[in-house]
This record gives sequence, C-alpha cells and structure tokens, in this order.
Amino acid sequence: MINYIEKGYSMHQWLQSQGVALVQDDGVWTANVPDDQINQLIADYNPWPAEKAIKLAEINHSFSDAVSQLTAGTTQAERDSWSIQETEARGYPDKPTPRLNILAASRGIELSDLVARVLVKADLYAHYYFTLQGQRDALEDLINSLPNSGEIERLPELWAIKFG
Repeated sequence: MINYIEKGYSMHQWLQSQGVALVQDDGVWTANVPDDQINQLIADYNPWPAEKAIKLAEINHSFSDAVSQLTAGTTQAERDSWSIQETEARGYPDKPTPRLNILAASRGIELSDLVARVLVKADLYAHYYFTLQGQRDALEDLINSLPNSGEIERLPELWAIKFG
C-alpha cells in the first residue's frame, strides 16, 4: 500500500522525472513501481525548495500583472521617457528642461503646467509602484521564513500565500 503524503505538485513532477507514474483512482494511489520503492521516494522527497520557487514565481507574476495595470494605456516608448521627464521636472526652474520645453510647446501648454503634471504623475506612480513592491517583498520574506526541509504539515501555509 502506498503511504501518500501531500507534498505539492512539485513532488508529482519530480516523481515523473524519476520515471514513476503515481495516479489516484477512486481514492487509491497506485504507481508503476513497487509500493516500497514509491513509499521511500515519497518519504525522502523534500518539497520546500521546489514549492517555494513555484510560489515565488506566482507572486512575481502577480506583481508584474499589477505593475502592468499601473501603466496600462501607455506605450513603452512613452514609459521610456518618464525618467527623463521626471529628472527635468525635478530640476526646474534651476536647470535646463530642453525635452520638457519641446513637450510643452508641442502640447500648447505652459512649461510650468507641464512640470506640475509630470511631478504629480511621477509621485503617484512611485507611490503605487513602491506599495506593490513592498507587498511583493513582504511575501518573499514570508516565503523565505518558512522551513527549507521537514515540517511538511506547514506546506499549506506556503500554498495559501497570495499577492494582492
């Protein structure tokens, strides 16, 4: 009889990489290798590194999606100019603003108005971005605080971690 212990999807992937097919049929686990061999493989398997990597990738993907929402509706070319715009706006009026001068003239607005708009948008973006980054970093710290081996009963804590 197979002594199945839930150690996450990574265990099933690892077993497959070892040539072992573990399947459940009507609540009974079977494998293509003898029970004592599969039981030993399950007992020896340490899920923490793989499960943590999976969870961190999930968190990073969710973080990237949230950041993408912040920049939805803007082109990459425009986003590439943001740091230039912000640098010039923060230096105004003490330093030259050649690119902002072009933007203001092209838009038909006063330079001081454009500078104010750039600074408001830059500050809002920074606030929301760094809030998301802080949440992501806190979750990474939480993931890293969990065990690296043993304490299999704590795996559900890892699986329950969600971004957002």
